[in-house]
Amino acid sequence: MTTDNSSSVKARRCLLFVPGSKPERFIKADNAGADLMCIDLEDAVLPDQKDVARQAVVEFIELGKTNSELVVRTNRALEALGQADLKALAAAKSHPDLVMLPKVESPEEVLAAVNILAFTDVKIIALIESPRGVLNAQAIAVASDKTVALLFGGADFASELRGEMSWEPLYHARSHLALVAAAEQIDMIDVPFLDIKSIEGLREETTRVKAMGFTCKSAIHPVQVAVINEVYTPTAVEVEKAQRIVAGFQSAQGGAVLVDGKMVDRPIVLSAQRTLAIDQAASS
Repeated sequence: MTTDNSSSVKARRCLLFVPGSKPERFIKADNAGADLMCIDLEDAVLPDQKDVARQAVVEFIELGKTNSELVVRTNRALEALGQADLKALAAAKSHPDLVMLPKVESPEEVLAAVNILAFTDVKIIALIESPRGVLNAQAIAVASDKTVALLFGGADFASELRGEMSWEPLYHARSHLALVAAAEQIDMIDVPFLDIKSIEGLREETTRVKAMGFTCKSAIHPVQVAVINEVYTPTAVEVEKAQRIVAGFQSAQGGAVLVDGKMVDRPIVLSAQRTLAIDQAASS
């Protein structure tokens, strides 16, 4: 997927997880201010609660539109539980906006999900949380044009890496995934910051991954949403600069142009267009 999608950029700054086994929390999570709310049918649901949680999610989806883009994390696409999740979502009267596929390690997992969801408009987020998944990220990202984002699952990745879940051990994987997502012009979402009491730690990590090219950060508690949104929302200065870049490029009719004394070409213009699109979407 290599087309310019700057005109359809969504304000995907923060993705908030909520357990699928806790339907009483769905509405609260939807009102927390995150751009995406992900109801989790995988790790957050005990084996004996899978069927009940799946039904609760379908019933919630069928209630109607949510404030956030609605994501459902299913179980693995090539396993029985994941197949049951995907078939239930496909058969529902209404559908989530996106499905998150966990522990993706191959294009076949994406294609299996896309096949089940073929008659819906549901998009795909591929969750990359193993060394094999990181190594195969390029093939996973291009397996289907329905894939609109990758998400880095740092905790499981660190465990399989036989390392720690800290900045240095995860740096290479983050950098590689950011490169893949940028090359394919899809969103790149970071792992949640697990210490919900450390707001400054969250701010620092979110700022660092944003600088690496991550377009969104996930959260495990509503208290984290405001900080993540703040980091990812363009400032007035950034918006004004982006406006000057786009206006200058348009006046040059597509040619290179000087803005604020610096040469501006197409990649910089695309970045400026993204800034304006996120600002507009976040303000709406």
